[in-house]
Amino acid sequence: MDHQQSEIRQEIESTRAEMVDKISTLEARVGGAIDEFKRLGDVKYQVEHRPWVMVGLAAAMGYLLSRLIFARPKRRTAIVHWPDDGKTERIPLGRQKPGLVAGIASAVAVTLARDLAKDLVTKRLWGMGGDAKRASRTSERRQFH
Repeated sequence: MDHQQSEIRQEIESTRAEMVDKISTLEARVGGAIDEFKRLGDVKYQVEHRPWVMVGLAAAMGYLLSRLIFARPKRRTAIVHWPDDGKTERIPLGRQKPGLVAGIASAVAVTLARDLAKDLVTKRLWGMGGDAKRASRTSERRQFH
């Protein structure tokens, strides 16, 4: 009976030791995966450890951005059939609507022009180089006295 208990205890201890080894291996793997995930956005680390991948990504992003910024709009054409001559020809209609970058650029230009016009009008109304807030406070004081 004592012999069976000692065998069972040895099995338990060996199983426990194996489980500790497996758990420590799993912790090391998970810890490494977490560290890699944390470093995923660290550009310096990625360039040091994966230079060719980063070169490829940079080239792909440069190509995509250049296509987005410098892409030429396609010309629209209409196919017209002339019944008198029996000819069919393509007639250019003009360019398509501007793309995303042109829309963003025009929005930025309109905003800058509006702010510039507002600044110019404010300076013109309150004198060259005058402070609009100070001028509005002065005019408010004059109204109350």
